[in-house]
This record gives sequence, structure tokens and C-alpha cells, in this order.
Amino acid sequence: MDTAKDARVLVLEDALRRLNEIVGNRKLRMHIEYAKLTESLKTAGTLLYEVKYSYVDAKTLAELEATKNLVEAIAEFSRLFGAAVKSQAYKSHSVQEKLTLAEVHYALGIIEGFEQRLLASNDDPAHAIDIIAVEISQTRDVEGSKNLTTCRCTDGSRIWTIVTNIPTVVTGMKLSCAVLPPVDIMGIVSEAMFLGGEPLPDKAELGAIKEPDNSALDQARAQVLQITKRMI
Repeated sequence: MDTAKDARVLVLEDALRRLNEIVGNRKLRMHIEYAKLTESLKTAGTLLYEVKYSYVDAKTLAELEATKNLVEAIAEFSRLFGAAVKSQAYKSHSVQEKLTLAEVHYALGIIEGFEQRLLASNDDPAHAIDIIAVEISQTRDVEGSKNLTTCRCTDGSRIWTIVTNIPTVVTGMKLSCAVLPPVDIMGIVSEAMFLGGEPLPDKAELGAIKEPDNSALDQARAQVLQITKRMI
């Protein structure tokens, strides 16, 4: 396959770019070993070129030593980051800090799940990100907005904050969503985007959706293309 243009590889590249910008600009407002983080990113960056220009099929790409070493380099980044957050009981105190923290978590999720996406999905750009089912546990209007709602959601393993303009969202509703680069929407950090707006069945399992419907795929694909267009 053309790995240089594959959406999964390009989204991976974008995630690394985000981490490099955060570390390079010292955006993490905590005591952390920036030199070690930089070294992990430097190693991953070198390996990225081997991955991006390997021109092999998805299964072979997932099994490449360069791929495994890249993911391991970022796993070390994740360990350092997680240890710093835990030891300092770090909590963000501003919207910008919340956005930075969310961006780190997003980027780490993209990289840590890279091999799985290669093995589990086809080359449809929609599958370059995670599409998950969540249940809304709380909603509130966004102050100063006429049509935005903040939704506190769970996928069964973690809590997500999603800002939406879908007027019909209510507590207990299950919806599919795409995990995207976090954005600041009127002072609230939104970590994902609801797809389709149509509720999932009550019996739908939370977490990763193996076979999203066409509407969800279309919207996810459009979002991925927005991410990747700057990387080609």
C-alpha cells in the first residue's frame, strides 16, 4: 500500500507533531524531564520515516520492527508523563492547560493504538481514528451560547467531555462519536464529536464500535481528511 499517503500513518504523523510542539514549547505546566521526553520523540521521529516510506501492506507494517520501536518510544514518553502527573497530583488550572493535557492524551491514544488499527481495519480514512459508543451521563448548556450543550459521557472505561450543537441530547442517550484532536469551544475543551446524532440502541455496548454505520463513517472520514490534508 502507499504508506506515505495512508490516513492511519498520516494521523500518526500528526499526533507526533502535536507532541513535539507541546514539548518543544514547554507547554506542560509541571515538573517533568523534558530532556527524556525530547529523546523519546526524536527516536520516534526517526522511525516514522521508515514506517511512512516502507510501502508494505498493513499487516506487514504492523509487524515491522520500526513500527514496534516507534510505539515503544512513545510508550516511554507515556510512562514519564503519567508518572509526573501522578506524583504531582497534577490538575490543570486554565483552559489552555486543559487543552494541552487533552492533546497529549489524544496523541498518545493515536500512537498506542496504531498497530491495532492497521490489523483491525481497512484503508478507509475513517478508521484512522477511534470511533466509540458513549453514554451521556450529564448535560448542561454552554454559558453564552444559544445552541451548544456540554455533555459528560462515558465509554465504560473513561470520562469524555463533548460539546455539541445537537438539540436532542439527553442524559442516558447512547451515541457514536469520533475521538478527535481536542478543541476549545467557548472555554470548554471538547475531546470528541458525536457522529450522526441518531441514538444508538439501548442494548449497544459502550466502547469501540467495530462496524459503524455509513453516516458515522462519512462524518469520521471528513474529519480525518481535515487532519491529514496538511500532512500530504
